[in-house]
Amino acid sequence: MFERLKRLYNAGRLNDESLRAAVEPNAWITPEQYEEITGKPYNDPESEETGE
Repeated sequence: MFERLKRLYNAGRLNDESLRAAVEPNAWITPEQYEEITGKPYNDPESEETGE
């Protein structure tokens, strides 16, 4: 799944938000893989909302 999502992101068919959905709740990729694909840090949206 990682390679497929990486190809789609690099082709412009997925944006950061769409790729984030593959991390939680689906767990198709890890936060580290998100960062590898996007080159941006993955911040868990739940921890941002609760301030944890």
